[in-house]
Amino acid sequence: MTSQGESKPVPGRADRAQVGWRVGDIDIDLARARATLRGQPLALERSGYNLLLHLVEHAGDTVGKDDLLQAGWPGRIVSENALSKAIGRLRQAIGDDRGELVRTVQGYGYHLAAEAEMQFTPEPQATSAAPRPAPSAPAAPSPSPWQRTPWKPAAIAALLAIAAIATWSWAAREPARPAGTTTAIATRPTPAGEDVIAVLPFRDLSANGSLAILADGFANHVRDYMQGVPRLRIVNRADTLAWRGDRHDSIEAARGIGANLIVSGDLDWHDGNLHATVRLSDTHGRLPALERSFERPPAEQAALLEDLTAAVALAIGDRPGAWRQDPRGGRGTANPEAYQAYLHAATRYAGGRDPNSQRRTLVALERAIALDPNYADAWIALGELFSDGNAPWADSVEQLRAGRERSLAALDRGIALGADTPFNLLTRSEARLLYGHDWQGAWDDIEAAAAKEGETPTLLVWQARFLASMGHLDEAIALGGRAGALDPQSNGRRNQGWHYLGKGDTRNARAVLMLVLPDLPENPHLNFYLALADILDGQPQAALPRLESSSTLFRLVGTAVAQHDLGDRAASDVALDKLVDNYALADSYWIAGVHSWRGELDQAFEWLDRAIDRRDSSVPYLPFDPLMKNLRADPRYAQRLARLGIPDDPAFLARAGMSAARVDAVTKKN
Repeated sequence: MTSQGESKPVPGRADRAQVGWRVGDIDIDLARARATLRGQPLALERSGYNLLLHLVEHAGDTVGKDDLLQAGWPGRIVSENALSKAIGRLRQAIGDDRGELVRTVQGYGYHLAAEAEMQFTPEPQATSAAPRPAPSAPAAPSPSPWQRTPWKPAAIAALLAIAAIATWSWAAREPARPAGTTTAIATRPTPAGEDVIAVLPFRDLSANGSLAILADGFANHVRDYMQGVPRLRIVNRADTLAWRGDRHDSIEAARGIGANLIVSGDLDWHDGNLHATVRLSDTHGRLPALERSFERPPAEQAALLEDLTAAVALAIGDRPGAWRQDPRGGRGTANPEAYQAYLHAATRYAGGRDPNSQRRTLVALERAIALDPNYADAWIALGELFSDGNAPWADSVEQLRAGRERSLAALDRGIALGADTPFNLLTRSEARLLYGHDWQGAWDDIEAAAAKEGETPTLLVWQARFLASMGHLDEAIALGGRAGALDPQSNGRRNQGWHYLGKGDTRNARAVLMLVLPDLPENPHLNFYLALADILDGQPQAALPRLESSSTLFRLVGTAVAQHDLGDRAASDVALDKLVDNYALADSYWIAGVHSWRGELDQAFEWLDRAIDRRDSSVPYLPFDPLMKNLRADPRYAQRLARLGIPDDPAFLARAGMSAARVDAVTKKN
């Protein structure tokens, strides 16, 4: 076995220097110490690059953990946990979520399950010899089917006109491909085992060029819609701009872009109406060519766009294997109408707080499940929708309670049907705790997620939240620190700052929150927590501008508290009244927090009772929330806390990772 940096000898190439490696669509440039996937740079840390290179150098062999630790972190002592986390990030970067390329060998290490091809300096040209064909690169493993559709943030822009104008102004600076330059554009291979779709810029065929902006907006909308289609890779908009203008042969475009599915379209006027034509071609020959035209009055642009997009989506949904049952994971659906309903929900869900958007999504998911009761992905999506803490889909207490129950039931159903990924298990863990006060069940899911994937930043963040909800802030802070160290982009440090505030430690709270703020200057939680630090330090005036960068909910809470401390009762009342008007149904907890801070204990307990009865998602903050500190000396506080059923059983505490000394202290206290 060769050591890191060595190359296995290749007969006949002693006179040529090795410059890199190729594994499927992954290229490693040794001189630049960087890796690319289909030509796009991979965002790898130094340790990740070193691990990838070491695995590639020993492709097909099993590499022990000790060797990988030395390769990834030369001269340093790090834990096996750091290795497993780095491997996880590497898999994510190269699209190997199932671990089919970088495979785990239990109890020993990892191995790269693919052939690696050395790349050398160009071979000297020989005038008498015939040119040698370039060696073909082995195909990369196909992406995992039915990868979870990202529901937040939304794939579709809310304001089509604004998006169209913005993209047109940017695209106008991009030069169109000059006529006759077909051969100047490099040919890109279509990756094996996956469908790649390119939406070319739509043409404006109007005589006066009046539809250019709208045509661009239509193309962008179709491209964004495709983001929600499982097992479909989307070509970036920038890579399609060379095909702006005259209509080009779809095979030519496919060869140049590296896609097998090509969408193009035209927009024109016809007798005062908007006339749109859309085309779809498949160079693999699996789908019949599509060409459909639609016509609507100018005032019905949105309907025209829906007609056009639906035509493409229906054709794409008929791809072999796109919606049929996945025999390996038991995921997906064999019902094309159920798939279309799910796809409609995935691409329509705003992920924000718009009730209309969420209700449309709800209708689509209900239809998908009615058509296929065993559609695991649709059940999970429904559970996530109902687990939204702010519950914009609810108009009454009855709807709110029913939605909380449906969240748990839908997640149970989806996981039972095979969608038992670590992420889904942690989602159910959260729902079990928030809406069922089921501490045992929530921890069961945490352990199940850990068994599947090991210690991930996401797992650590949720473990920290779980322990903080039990009142164990020191342990929660330590877990948050570990999560932040593993992945600075996780919520570990954000939550760590919140938990420091729970202890009244504003100095450390500011320190960890300010580490994250430069990367997330508009994050509502960060700005709210920093504003609370100002308030706790007796600087309410400093908190007010910070709150302007928070969410509406947090801004109203913080403003009511800060204005109270400034002695402006009228301004505090205005913010509190607005808070009640907008958030009384699903966020009673925060109203209780304002009353608590203002010393109005009877009102605070009244609103807190509503929050507990309605399973308000913020109730688990009660054991440590600094806004609730005025309640803790009141006997009623202990009664409310008891309603949460926080476990104090020594065996459970030990299972949750508490030290023996800590378990003993908690047991004696209780």
